[in-house]
Amino acid sequence: MMRLETFFPEAQLHIPFTLNGCQGRVAVYYGPNDDAVKAGFDALPGINFPLAMCQGYPVMEARIESYGGSGYRMFCGWIQIITRTCFSADDTTRTNPQISRSVDLVPAMYGTGVPFVTYGHLPSIFDAPCLNLGDNAELIWTADTFLTTVPLRSRLEGISWLLGFRWGYREYDNLAEKPVTLSPLEVTDREVWKGPLPFLRREFDTWRFEQASS
Repeated sequence: MMRLETFFPEAQLHIPFTLNGCQGRVAVYYGPNDDAVKAGFDALPGINFPLAMCQGYPVMEARIESYGGSGYRMFCGWIQIITRTCFSADDTTRTNPQISRSVDLVPAMYGTGVPFVTYGHLPSIFDAPCLNLGDNAELIWTADTFLTTVPLRSRLEGISWLLGFRWGYREYDNLAEKPVTLSPLEVTDREVWKGPLPFLRREFDTWRFEQASS
């Protein structure tokens, strides 16, 4: 069975968290994509570009490697928020960015009103973005990835922060520059979760998003 360890034998981060009174730890694997087939791009329907074009872009996987609870205590989810900072070719000084934000979802889940990219019984998250530049001259693609609680009985239950980290890349249309530069992988704290809360509450207004408790 192919695991991300074939890309990165060791995790770049180990992040502790507490869920339902029990301690756990997440391992985050991150680095450049050296083989799009290993990353599973050949399993995606409708890919209309050479898979080799994905090489050099980031690959990220986060897995819960340990947790002290059992049963329903183990349910949680991942929410990933993407910030796109785009610069046009006319903006030669890079002073007028166009910034947009979105919640990352599997395309088949668009429009379902579910904010989680993955959730369940100690879920993992995997992502390997590529070729998002579009017509822009430069793109800064930033992912804020959060492990959160998941309501089980009612949407009146709040969704709360458990841990977070940030990663991404910078992409250019000028081949004289590096076409892709990976951003550093960084642990983020509960303060970062507060930033997108108004956005999440607006986009997913049937769910309750709560500030992280101190």
